[in-house]
Amino acid sequence: MDCQQKQSPAFSESSDSKVSRKYIHNDLAFYVLSKLPIKSLKRFGCVRKSWSSLFDDSHFLTVFRNHFISRHNSDDDHHTFLLIYQRDHADREYAEFHLLDSRIKLNLPPPFSEEDRFLSILGKTSVNGIFCIGQDSIGGNKVRYVLWNPATEEFVNIPPSPDELVPKHPLLFVFHKFHGFGYDQLRDDFKVIQYVSFDSSGCDGYDIDSPPPQGIIYYSFFEIYSLRNNSWKILHIDDMSLRCVSNAFTGEELYMNGACHWLVQGKIHDTIALMSFDLSHEVFLTTPIDERSELDYGHLAVLNGSIAFIINHDKNNTFHISILGELGVKESWIKLFILGPMPSIDWPLIGFGNKGYIFFRKIDDELVRVDLSTQIIEELGVKGEDYCCKIGIYKESLLSIRGSTN
Repeated sequence: MDCQQKQSPAFSESSDSKVSRKYIHNDLAFYVLSKLPIKSLKRFGCVRKSWSSLFDDSHFLTVFRNHFISRHNSDDDHHTFLLIYQRDHADREYAEFHLLDSRIKLNLPPPFSEEDRFLSILGKTSVNGIFCIGQDSIGGNKVRYVLWNPATEEFVNIPPSPDELVPKHPLLFVFHKFHGFGYDQLRDDFKVIQYVSFDSSGCDGYDIDSPPPQGIIYYSFFEIYSLRNNSWKILHIDDMSLRCVSNAFTGEELYMNGACHWLVQGKIHDTIALMSFDLSHEVFLTTPIDERSELDYGHLAVLNGSIAFIINHDKNNTFHISILGELGVKESWIKLFILGPMPSIDWPLIGFGNKGYIFFRKIDDELVRVDLSTQIIEELGVKGEDYCCKIGIYKESLLSIRGSTN
């Protein structure tokens, strides 16, 4: 809505003592506005001065939160998944994949077995019913990707990028880090993004100034894989001033509405930002976050269809959750929830599930979920060790992974 346009009579204040029939009563406006998305609500703030300060009204904020939480509660086709590592009596570690809502255990796709380690659900969610499972090797220098539809048991192995097949200097460490998995709606195409970086620190005998062997690139770059083309290519971006610091195995990346998003470290040490990549147009966009935090104490997630940033405030287990209204607009972040303090909860969080639940580990390793409406903590009856659990949203689909690419 353009604030410079003439104000509609339906939203104008009546100077007459007698209420105009075109005047919207405050209670009705309050009810309607509480159901709007944050982006729309921010734009309507220019219509009336009182509407611009609604988030300072504790009663409105409570009503808005309740609508926000309940918005997706009727989606019965959404499930909460759990990827967890357990230990048997012989202290051997194995992986299990569960749908928490129905207490169903699913077998991992054939490329993987329960004995495989370093598995992760990339992007924190299924995309059109498809998961991207990543396997990070020791040291993080290699990543294996498999697309998987649990409903149809179909899977697709993604080939290594050409860069991974080119010999590297024996004293140069090369790291391939996942940065995104999602769906290109314009081309009916699934895509995977990874970040390739190089490190020679601690490598005695390597001269970084020496000419590299033919065909070897020593600068960091992004690569993107297209399922439709079954090929990788290098992404070229103009501004690399924001250092890429996160990857799927620390859990700071997600997919939503045709774009991949992750946290990056800003130029100032204690500032962080959201970097987004549009999969259809293959362009980057940065959204500053109005918080100063160490990355270890900030977390990115999708909460009821919106991008959420949760921070362990002052490291005292009081959790502030902010919701983003519009990409690229710093002022559209709204601090919607404050939880705690919760001294029994262990940071970092595990993830967000169906119906707005947020999942943590307790100090004794017991997995729990917290109801955002009541802040009631409920134990799941499952124990999980540090960094061994992944929780997110799964929406079942019977569509083929390859879709029309077949």
